[in-house]
Amino acid sequence: MINKRYSSVTSLSRKLMLYFSAIAILVGLLLYVTSLGVMQWIEDQVSQNELQQSQVYAISEFKGEANRPLSIGLHTMAYYSLDTVPVQYGDVSRYPIDYIGEVVSDSPYSALGDVLPKLLSNLDGQQFEEFFLLKSEFEYQGLRYPLYLITPSETIELSDNEWLVIKLAVFIIILLLFIAFGFAMHKLSKRLIEPVVQLNRQLKSASLPQAFTVPETSAAEFNQLAQSLNFYRQQTDAMIKQEQSFARYASHELRTPLTVIMGAAKLLEQDVSEAFQAKQRDRILRSAIGMQQTVDALLQLVKQEKGTEPDVPRPLQQQEVDSILESLQPLAKSKSVKLTLQFELAPIILLKPAVVKILLTNLISNAIHASDTGEIIIVITKGKISVKDQGRGLDKAVKEVSDGHGLGLLIVDALCQRYQLIFSLTANTSSGCSANLVLPLLYFPSAQSAK
Repeated sequence: MINKRYSSVTSLSRKLMLYFSAIAILVGLLLYVTSLGVMQWIEDQVSQNELQQSQVYAISEFKGEANRPLSIGLHTMAYYSLDTVPVQYGDVSRYPIDYIGEVVSDSPYSALGDVLPKLLSNLDGQQFEEFFLLKSEFEYQGLRYPLYLITPSETIELSDNEWLVIKLAVFIIILLLFIAFGFAMHKLSKRLIEPVVQLNRQLKSASLPQAFTVPETSAAEFNQLAQSLNFYRQQTDAMIKQEQSFARYASHELRTPLTVIMGAAKLLEQDVSEAFQAKQRDRILRSAIGMQQTVDALLQLVKQEKGTEPDVPRPLQQQEVDSILESLQPLAKSKSVKLTLQFELAPIILLKPAVVKILLTNLISNAIHASDTGEIIIVITKGKISVKDQGRGLDKAVKEVSDGHGLGLLIVDALCQRYQLIFSLTANTSSGCSANLVLPLLYFPSAQSAK
């Protein structure tokens, strides 16, 4: 398999800055040339407008027998005949009537327009007279006379030093804009990649943080990314804890039936009578079936998956509870504790028999372990199951849970969350405490009396 080399966000940021710099330089050059061109065009337009305004005045003066040539303003000269045009301006008769623009005297490129002849003539190294020309004609006493208005370029255009100052100012402005936009681009790219760099640093850290974070100024998508990472991390941690819990739950719940199976198997060797053998085989079979149901319930709890068959509401049978109490009688007798069942009403439940067995077995077992003697009363009503003991009290029970010894109550709490039951421990008035399971209303749409 070929390992593909990926670019880092830092290298991508550098490439982005290079691309921006290249584009900014091209844009700057275009802006520089465009701005100078626009200024040159404005300068020419001003000169041409001045010639057009002077045309009317020159015609009126020539018709009034004005001296020839005619000086208009400080820089413009008007001529009514080609013979009166100074030779330094060359042959201006070659331009069409109503022509106006900047020309170069006797330049071979004069027919190309206004500015281009000047540039090409300078490239040839030749010196020509540059001036603005307006060629027109007027009618006087039945005759048509040509009209030439000429303004030397050097008298109205900016000097080379002035153009140098303007070019330098434009260059400095573009450079400042380039620096400002470059700085803004650098800050923006840094702001964009900083959350990625910070998340990468946190992921590579030897000790992962409690929660992945990004800078407060990060975009909303990066905050969502950090939240997603935290969510999936919590999910992963929860799955790991579930796997660990399954091992503890299985060990806790399977210990009793395994002990029964091992004890019954050993007893099979001591008595060969048919009745005794049948009794022990029955014990082994019932324990194996109980183990299978317990494993199914634990898998359903830890994986948080529903069974292949939907949970169907059913009434809790008293025989089901009696069977659970019968299996706990040996433990109760060893502690001189009496188990009493008060089955008042059969609640409607969605719990499978294996789940009911795990819940009641753990609640009653914890009550037996918390009692040195006395009586444990199991009360079952329409919407509640209570296990009341006369043991060491609520503080002791809570301490056992916090110390890790009350694993049975942790199993009960996990099952209650899975099946939406409400589990609580309350202190009794006299002594001991009560473990209560409150069933949601969904569980008992109608009460049924115990039979």
